[in-house]
Amino acid sequence: MIGLLKKDLFILRKVYMKNFFLVLALYTVLGVALKMNSFFTLMSWMYGFYVVSLFSVDNACHWDFYAATLPVSRKTVVSAKFLLLGLCIAAGFVYSLIMAPVAHLLIGEPITESILASLLVTLILVIYFAMTIPLTYAFGPDKARSAMLLLMGLAGGGILAAASLGGGAGAVLMALFGWMETSPVPGFAIVSAAAAAMCVVCWLISCRIYERKEF
Repeated sequence: MIGLLKKDLFILRKVYMKNFFLVLALYTVLGVALKMNSFFTLMSWMYGFYVVSLFSVDNACHWDFYAATLPVSRKTVVSAKFLLLGLCIAAGFVYSLIMAPVAHLLIGEPITESILASLLVTLILVIYFAMTIPLTYAFGPDKARSAMLLLMGLAGGGILAAASLGGGAGAVLMALFGWMETSPVPGFAIVSAAAAAMCVVCWLISCRIYERKEF
């Protein structure tokens, strides 16, 4: 497992190191200059995207063919990707925590609200990227990325459409968001449990798909 993580971290350093610092500086400058806290919370997206991009590098190098000859199980190969994804998203969350006092000084946004917003974004991204991995193993990086973007577009459009309704689904949606705001602890507990459950399900599906693949 450690060797697999080192291999992916080495690729990240060789391929994305310059881009990593460029995005970090750009998001920090834009967040400060435009006084928008969203730039501080989106670093988890970029770090998770780097992990997903590793699949394209693996395909170009025929890594899976070589990994099949190593004395490691295919389940371990899949687990290493999920672990790296968790570490990278956690790094983005730590960055948003560091920038929370900056957002408070520049925008006046309470630190607690910044932290809760960052946590919610992080949990949503955990679900998003966890779903991306089994799709990537099944259909390849490009098709998986397109499928997830389409799914997010449909989900976002559905939420906006429901919110625009005067009653029914719109009322339920507004009540749900209101409950999340007034009762953050149970709300975030539910979202956290959903994210954890999604990770387990996607890991099991990914292991099953990867174990059946032939290289």
